Amino acid sequence: MAEVDPSITEKGCAVSGRRSSYTEPVVGGADTIAGRGGAAGSAPRRARTLASHGQTGRQSLRPRTSIMRSGVTGHATAAAYRPDIDGLRAVAVLVVILFHAGIAWMPGGFVGVDVFFVISGYVITRGLLREAASGGIGLGEFYARRVRRILPALVATLAFTTLAAYWLLLPPQLADYAGSATASALSVANIYFWRSSGYFDAAALYRPLLHTWSLSVEEQFYLLLPVALLLAVRLRLRRLWLPFGLVAALSFGLSVYAGHYAPTANFYLLPTRAWELLLGVLLAMAPRGSVALPPALRQAAGLAGLALILAPAFLYTEATPFPGAGALPPCLGAVLLIRLGGEPGGGSAATRLLAAGPLVAVGLISYSAYLIHWPLIVLARIGLMRDLDVAETVVVIGATLLLATLSYRFVEHPFRRPQAPARPALAAGFAATLALACLGWAGTASGGLPGRFPDFRVRPVPGTETWNHRTCFLFADQTWQAWDQAACTRTTGKDGLVLLWGDSFAAHYVPGLIRHAERLPGNLLQYTAAGCRPTLGVASYVVPHCRAFNDNALALIRRLGIRDVVLAARWGAQRDRNVPALLHETVAQVIALGARVHVVGQSPEFPLDPAFLAYHQRRDPPDAAGRWRPVAETGLNGVLRSVLPASATFVDPNAVLCDAATCPYARGGTFLYADSGHFSSAGAADAVGRYLEAGLFAPPRSAAALP
Repeated sequence: MAEVDPSITEKGCAVSGRRSSYTEPVVGGADTIAGRGGAAGSAPRRARTLASHGQTGRQSLRPRTSIMRSGVTGHATAAAYRPDIDGLRAVAVLVVILFHAGIAWMPGGFVGVDVFFVISGYVITRGLLREAASGGIGLGEFYARRVRRILPALVATLAFTTLAAYWLLLPPQLADYAGSATASALSVANIYFWRSSGYFDAAALYRPLLHTWSLSVEEQFYLLLPVALLLAVRLRLRRLWLPFGLVAALSFGLSVYAGHYAPTANFYLLPTRAWELLLGVLLAMAPRGSVALPPALRQAAGLAGLALILAPAFLYTEATPFPGAGALPPCLGAVLLIRLGGEPGGGSAATRLLAAGPLVAVGLISYSAYLIHWPLIVLARIGLMRDLDVAETVVVIGATLLLATLSYRFVEHPFRRPQAPARPALAAGFAATLALACLGWAGTASGGLPGRFPDFRVRPVPGTETWNHRTCFLFADQTWQAWDQAACTRTTGKDGLVLLWGDSFAAHYVPGLIRHAERLPGNLLQYTAAGCRPTLGVASYVVPHCRAFNDNALALIRRLGIRDVVLAARWGAQRDRNVPALLHETVAQVIALGARVHVVGQSPEFPLDPAFLAYHQRRDPPDAAGRWRPVAETGLNGVLRSVLPASATFVDPNAVLCDAATCPYARGGTFLYADSGHFSSAGAADAVGRYLEAGLFAPPRSAAALP
């Protein structure tokens, strides 16, 4: 969910004396992508600071290649410190933090990561071009700078997070955490989360390092960029931008394609993200304008750049297809603002706003802020066993900025010695990476160190075994043709069929419907798909084939003469305001086919896995009083009920299963939930039995329907 890591970005650059010197952007540094520019008035001082952080020594690791005749010199001129770029970094990291904190009016804050990618590509490439113009690109020094910029704050964050995870996470979650820590240290976190992002893998709530995927994308990119640039220079290409532009176009096309057929890979992997970084690379290669833009045009361009970034942050949701074409507005907004700030004649009002002191101050600490904010949010939720309220959210954001400031001052800066040799830095980075990887491996191999809880046993909770994965419960990479009617029909010798249509919050009722099969009005026919709400016309980015899957449901009802249709889903997922209207239209079309419709509303969800709740309440096994406050349902079930016709029945699970304040997560020593939202087999049997008693298949009493 979210979110590109600002620390991936390269720090700002500056020129010191006659020798090329630049610092690579890292979220949270004065010259980092995450650490946005300083106040306009302090720019000279900050520029000197940045220059002092640069690398000036020429080590034996440096392959030297002159580019004076390669057509690059026009793009490699020295540049003054750009406080507006630091301000842009601040905007990017703030929208990411607000999004992750669950601020309702910032549902698209994940676009901040894309802004970071553009800034990073621009700043790093400008530095490499200036370095090349002054004598050659030093690969050893470049990678050593990356180690000094990225690793210290990352190691500090991993140390803090690991200590907290040791005390808070149960063995299954700690084992997953350990794997992600190893992947983060090795800069392959994006691949780890891509491969482990299956529908039933650890939820984002328990993954304090989920945000490091973006750092890995950047580091993978910067393993390749200097080599590619060095090769292009040695070939003396007259149009240096051309091969990079072609790769960017291919990457963008792949991202658009993968958005339909491999959305998870599209989100996490470098091939579909490279074009965003390459936009910054191409911008750095573009010659600077020699003529100032008219003032009116400059002002309009600045406002347009801000709008292209902020509008998606306010308007996009988790259901928005992304990246692909959806990432174009924020990326182009970043390109426009960066270009505008470097134009002759001064910037626009937007440039001056970005160069304001408060934004610059946040920009300077943005790398550390990005690293710290998500672990704090995750660990606070686990520690409190619920979502954060407004006051707690403010405290967490404040703590993020405070800790980021301390990290910037006492962790990042001490490692930015301008004359430090490359070899020791690379050796230290390798040793730290190896140590972190070994520590993570130990946590994974031990199964999450279960010996930490000698008096508490965490046992697997049966829940999904009867769903018939990939046959009756399809995954995001499957089309409806993978569904097997014969395998998905549970015959009990009755006439007619009861179609269970929905997502995983429909599939989790399968064990209960099987348990109470004799009380159903027909044989059960399961038709479910991960993340695919049973409403016609729904377009799901996560499940590209959802629309076709739902359209086929109508064809099934018509062809098989199905008499009863049960619609169930996680109705509140993806914050889609159109759910009530879509449900109304879907129910009308099903009724028009002669079927009876039975809608099951949003079932209770908890802020944590019941195993966490039981452990923190010191109940093993959970006793009959295993209850906790569910996540607020915010009246959604009432809205769903109101759009149904009188001929449809509706069951409100919260009304049937819960009291005024709490819902049971366990009964008689048995967990009722397999995770924070899906029923276990025992929970499904309990819930379905209560729904039947409430009249799920009975003729509706009125338009108001059932409890």
